[in-house]
Amino acid sequence: MQPTTPLLAAGLSDTGRQRQENEDRIHVDPVRGVFIVADGLGGHAAGEKAAETAVEMILTRLSRKVGAPEDRMREAIAVANNE
Repeated sequence: MQPTTPLLAAGLSDTGRQRQENEDRIHVDPVRGVFIVADGLGGHAAGEKAAETAVEMILTRLSRKVGAPEDRMREAIAVANNE
């Protein structure tokens, strides 16, 4: 369902006190109503890559037009987690 009024949206993530690099990833798409925050698991190997992969996989699955949106979201999260 498309919103009837435009949404203003923003995203921000902070490295915190212990890390030098921010491995979190944020995706903001107010037109489609898609907001993703992927925790990069700072300190773990390739945490930033895991967060990027999660966002990419979710966006790819949600772009498919087959199935109900809630089913596509569940599938997208499962696929991103397995990837």
